[in-house]
Amino acid sequence: MQNLSKIEILENEVEFLSKKILELNKKLIDSDKAKTLFLSLIANKLNDPMTAILGMLPHLKIQNGNEKIFSTICQEASDLDFKIQNLITVAEIESGNMNNTHALLEIKKIIDEALESLKYIIKDKNIEINVENLVEKKIVTDPKKIYIITKNLISNACMHCPQNGVVDIILSTEKSILTLLIKNESSEPKLKEIPKIFTRFSEKIDSRHGLGIGLSIVRELCESLGGSVEYDIDNNFVTFKVKLPLDEAMQDFQACGSNEFLFDSFDDAIEL
Repeated sequence: MQNLSKIEILENEVEFLSKKILELNKKLIDSDKAKTLFLSLIANKLNDPMTAILGMLPHLKIQNGNEKIFSTICQEASDLDFKIQNLITVAEIESGNMNNTHALLEIKKIIDEALESLKYIIKDKNIEINVENLVEKKIVTDPKKIYIITKNLISNACMHCPQNGVVDIILSTEKSILTLLIKNESSEPKLKEIPKIFTRFSEKIDSRHGLGIGLSIVRELCESLGGSVEYDIDNNFVTFKVKLPLDEAMQDFQACGSNEFLFDSFDDAIEL
């Protein structure tokens, strides 16, 4: 009888602890949903006025001698917009609302757009950009994700690159695999000590490298496309290599010679 009572006591304790675990798990899920909703609301509230500001900047009249000030304003506005777009991307990833799309595109145009959006930091640091495009024909992939991946990697390379440094970008395809290789000189001696380089909000070397979400976004978007990203450090050069599978069926469609899905920017891409 005494043993039975102990069993009953243990069963009651297990039941009590199970309920507590379920309650805590529910609170954790609710908290995560609230965080994602908050992030999404903040990012989108910031996005609308930022879009308006960026749209008005090219129409402002530049007074003599104010070119440097105007350039600085444009650079800061562009940088802020980049951070907001990354926050929106994080919110979409967290909510599970970022689906893959497919469009026929020239990968070099995506790179050119990313470089154009980063022209202020490139000019300010006098960085030499070398692009080697070995992709001979148009490919079918997700234009928005490719743009976000390349822009974050090129931005990261420019931020870590020293004044008058060099950034190399190499594009290639082999056996239905698209490879994006971005290599830069690094002036950061502690870079090797960062164990969680793709971890969101991980500790950074200093405060000038943004929110610490760019490389985590790159990793998550690569994985969502069935690909991968890796990095290597050798003789003060940092190399990021992205490998993304290309849909062979879609590539066969392209081989038929259709030009129905050509576009001038990734925003204009038409889904297949």
